[in-house]
Amino acid sequence: MRAVVYGNDHKLSIQEMPDPLCPRNGLLAKVHACAICGSDVKMFKAPDPRVKPPQIVGHEFVGEIMEVGSDARGFSVGDRVVMATTLSCMACPACWAGKTNLCPNVMPVSRAFPGAFAPYIAIPWEGIRAGNTVKVPSSLEDDGACLAEPLSCAVNAQQLAGVRTGQTVVIVGGGPLGALNAELAKANGATRVIVSQRSATRQDLLRELDLDAVIDAASCDPVEEVKRLTDGRGADVVMVTAPDRTAQERALEMACKGGMVNFFAGMSKDDPMVTINSRLVHYNEISITGGSDSTARHVEIAVALLAAGRVNWKRIVTHRFPLSRFFDGMQVMLDRAGLKVVIRPQEDAR
Repeated sequence: MRAVVYGNDHKLSIQEMPDPLCPRNGLLAKVHACAICGSDVKMFKAPDPRVKPPQIVGHEFVGEIMEVGSDARGFSVGDRVVMATTLSCMACPACWAGKTNLCPNVMPVSRAFPGAFAPYIAIPWEGIRAGNTVKVPSSLEDDGACLAEPLSCAVNAQQLAGVRTGQTVVIVGGGPLGALNAELAKANGATRVIVSQRSATRQDLLRELDLDAVIDAASCDPVEEVKRLTDGRGADVVMVTAPDRTAQERALEMACKGGMVNFFAGMSKDDPMVTINSRLVHYNEISITGGSDSTARHVEIAVALLAAGRVNWKRIVTHRFPLSRFFDGMQVMLDRAGLKVVIRPQEDAR
């Protein structure tokens, strides 16, 4: 089968790979759709030491079960499934506490296990033993279902940030995950949702999401604009989805007294330091939290939100390509010409 592979040269290419076999205690699924993640873009731009080459990549997928291993339970041929694709050891304090996303021994799909930019994917026992493989209702279309994994990361972060009814939420960075965070904030009951974004193309796309305001961060001071829009108060929660030093540092200025700032996006490991105004933290009693990855429960919540129509995924999925045009989809991401790009591996087989 043809698949997108991270090769021994640490570059992505479309290669011929063996068809996967169904694990005895796992599943074999036909991949209907797999979205390009920001981590895939990073992998395209620079080597990723976490990947064991040659490795099929891609993890934001929805698939249909074609075969159930003889020792696997709870699934049937024809079930459509998505995954919490960070597989954990289930034998460490983080896992025992239910924080499997923080397991120090994680085995991610697309890095430790073959991914889903391919017609088929084998789901190992590690992917079903802790509930990481989640069934999808027939009412949810494939393109929406493959957003369950990235949306689940936003679910985790917004739970940590305490997003709830009546709040004003500011999203700093209006890329794919910024758009998902904005939609989720509305679903969580936020009264006002504001997104700050520099790219004019993405600003236009964001304005289709029925947000309260989209700030053009390239032409104004976004902190001053947030203050203006909130009558000088600031936001209850600021979600920083841009991996940018200035964005993280100035987020504290956007928060109201007693507010929360969530660093949803991580900085580069080679240059991770930011400067925090401790006076704002102290005198305004601002809380700061992170948000990394998700658990199986977060994916279940994401699937329920998508299936109920509470997240407008049809506006967030802006481009679709067959697997043979994967690099056209990657270019859309690099150019920031869209939001979510979905790859459909089965279209090449028709």
